[in-house]
Amino acid sequence: MVLSTIKQKIPVPLKVKVRQGIKFFKYHYRRIRIAFEVKQQKPLKIIVGAAETFQPGWLSTNEQWLDITSAQDWQVVFQGQQLLTHVVAEHVFEHLTPQQSLDALTLIHQHLMSDGRIRIAVPDGYHPDPIYLKHVGIKGIGADAADHKQLLNCDRLFDLLSQAGFSGIELIEGYDINQELMQKQWSAQDGFIHRSRQNPNNHVWGFVDANTSLIVDAVRSA
Repeated sequence: MVLSTIKQKIPVPLKVKVRQGIKFFKYHYRRIRIAFEVKQQKPLKIIVGAAETFQPGWLSTNEQWLDITSAQDWQVVFQGQQLLTHVVAEHVFEHLTPQQSLDALTLIHQHLMSDGRIRIAVPDGYHPDPIYLKHVGIKGIGADAADHKQLLNCDRLFDLLSQAGFSGIELIEGYDINQELMQKQWSAQDGFIHRSRQNPNNHVWGFVDANTSLIVDAVRSA
């Protein structure tokens, strides 16, 4: 109760600065930690564009030091090594253009070990509800959607993954071209997705299926 009262009395500009400071040190720590793991040449599971999210046993990366479209950033962070066994990208690719997405997927493919897996979650372009599409589409009206540059569907995502060299591409959750919903059980060992029908603790953003995703898995073949 006392702590809550103190928080309420802190000026908003100061709160913003404190949050920014915490985020700066958190992201810097993540960079140091992954550098240590790379130096040890350990197999790694990473979350790209992680922001504040994390998972036990995984390393979170942030755009500030790993822009997934930048070959230079990948080289600096991973020193040209194929150390990745798993990559998760949850609601990242809708913020990229199609060409940026292909560039990013190609770079991820290059840094995965043989049989390494990527799990992608994005807003679902085949969703049948127009209200949903209005919120999550290009320059959408939903939370964090104003800078959405594309609205992917499973076929388009399959095509991008195939162009980047992936195989074993599989629709885990989402609608197909006939607007039929596909749902398969997925394991958190291959990457936990917060915004999924399988996650009972997801957040509701205030519009239909806001807490769900199109989820696709793919594998780098040997």
